[in-house]
Amino acid sequence: MNKISLFFIGALLLCNGAFAQKNEYGFFVGSSGYFGDVGYENAEKMLAHQSPAIGFIYKRNSHDYLSFRTSIQAGKIKATDEWATNSTRKARNLSFESSIIDLNLGFEFNFFKFSTRKRKITYSPYLFAGISAIAFNPKVMGTQIELQPLGTEGQGTNLPNTESKYNRFAVAIPFGFGYKMNVSKKWSISLEWTWRSAQTDYLDDVSTQYINPILLSSEAATWSNPSDVDITNGKSRGNKNNNDWYNFTGITFSYKIRNKPNKCPKALLP
Repeated sequence: MNKISLFFIGALLLCNGAFAQKNEYGFFVGSSGYFGDVGYENAEKMLAHQSPAIGFIYKRNSHDYLSFRTSIQAGKIKATDEWATNSTRKARNLSFESSIIDLNLGFEFNFFKFSTRKRKITYSPYLFAGISAIAFNPKVMGTQIELQPLGTEGQGTNLPNTESKYNRFAVAIPFGFGYKMNVSKKWSISLEWTWRSAQTDYLDDVSTQYINPILLSSEAATWSNPSDVDITNGKSRGNKNNNDWYNFTGITFSYKIRNKPNKCPKALLP
């Protein structure tokens, strides 16, 4: 196949691709939840403790089977050891809540040949994966007391076996699945459930071990161990080997805008 033939084929694909691509702008409404070192021990209980969440999504439908997207979603995550079934965790009496903002880039892979411009193909399940940048700020549940500045596990001190204060910005790996459906030429609806694997263990301010309260400030000591249980320096407070998780679940209403097709040069047409 010579270069001229390749040029003609490439030009025709570009003309056709320009017509096929379409933008979508969507509004997400749903809920957010958390699983980690505080509260329930089983991830399936996450759905019983969800908080409202909202977001905005932009999609670029580059193929009937593939869409690229970016979104920003905001919600709240929270947990308390009162929800635990394990008596030891329940007695620990830790709690937290945090707003969480998630900015992500990713792609959707459709199981069926789904087209936003042909109403004959009206639905498809899909998989979603990508990468997120997140912002969070754990507080004592029901208060405005920020936990990160306190250093409840000795962070930011010169104490042995302690770390620097954790960053309230982190990366997360989102993945999940959904179901999309065209409801008109301009509108579509998606139902979606996605997990986020946070690349931090501090969404809940709990990760490593207890510090002797004498070595902490009075406020840090209070919220490091708000229970009546005696603790010794170095006793496990959380599991530093398992990072925290959170989720977004909900519905996206998307408005579709068709790109204006690029006209192929007359010289390329037969």
